[in-house]
Amino acid sequence: MSTMTPEMESLKARLKAIWMAGDYGHFAKYLEPGALAFLERLSIAPGARMLDVGCGAGQIAIPAALVFVCPALILP
Repeated sequence: MSTMTPEMESLKARLKAIWMAGDYGHFAKYLEPGALAFLERLSIAPGARMLDVGCGAGQIAIPAALVFVCPALILP
């Protein structure tokens, strides 16, 4: 079993508290930079169609729709 640093344990505890409080929008702000980087790596062509099922706060679907002007169906 691996051990975590105190900093990682603290971060996980804070994120769990936010998640359990139901404030996913706040939690999603931490995920946004990684989601945008992931979106850039997808190489989506302009006008492409995309379906993001279970997208949470839409960190992928909303920027994709704005940047690539592609239809996006968001099913939270």
